[in-house]
Amino acid sequence: MPEINVRKIQFEFPQDLTVFAMPDDFNRSMMMLGVSMTLPHLEPYLIRTMRIAMKNIADEELRRDMKHFSAQEGYHYRNHAHINEIICSKLRPQTAEKVRAIEAEMEADYRSFTKDKSLRWNLAYAEGFEAMTLVMAFDFFENYKSGLEPNWKDLWEWHLAEEVEHRTVCFDVYEDLFGDYFHRVFRGIRSQQHFLKYIDRFASCISEDYAEEYGPYKGINIQMKPAIQMLKTFMPWYNPRQFKIPDDFKQAWSKYDLVAG
Repeated sequence: MPEINVRKIQFEFPQDLTVFAMPDDFNRSMMMLGVSMTLPHLEPYLIRTMRIAMKNIADEELRRDMKHFSAQEGYHYRNHAHINEIICSKLRPQTAEKVRAIEAEMEADYRSFTKDKSLRWNLAYAEGFEAMTLVMAFDFFENYKSGLEPNWKDLWEWHLAEEVEHRTVCFDVYEDLFGDYFHRVFRGIRSQQHFLKYIDRFASCISEDYAEEYGPYKGINIQMKPAIQMLKTFMPWYNPRQFKIPDDFKQAWSKYDLVAG
């Protein structure tokens, strides 16, 4: 694997930023908001999990990758926290209060996972999430990147390109320390269900402010091709290195290398 590049990027989002990442697709805009709201809680949890796991990792190259993975995730969640604050400032006070309550519940979940669950459990959760975001990134670059408002496009293009760049790290750490296929798949599926539940809760909550004009949020809609790609991640022979990386990702890495300076 090439070295993972830590791009120290802090986006400046305008206060008049639109809530609708995809102006022509209300449901997907709400779903993207739902994902963004989860990340200031999910990604610090991944960083904590890597920090704990590193105490048991001897391979220096893998340790380097873990550090770079955590650094990338740190910049991800800080940028999402920034954009989430702007979005919450646009919501009705009662809606924003509901969003904060969901955030507190999600944060409590992840704190309890770190405190009460085994390292094997947490690494399987982390790998389940990373397998899902790998598939999400491919779907985004192929089908949705061109339809986004420019500020949202920069955020998601940078973030998801880096998800692909560090796609092997959680898998490698889990395999190095445990390598239990059945536990990885079972816990990975449960972790995806847990995470998707929160996306839907955030999206449904925020959509209440816009339902009169756009109708109700219809939930997460997973197309056939991403579903098939997800099935591949559950196979005994799965390894994230098997995914062929299109040039679009390589171009995005180079583009944001320049943005980072």
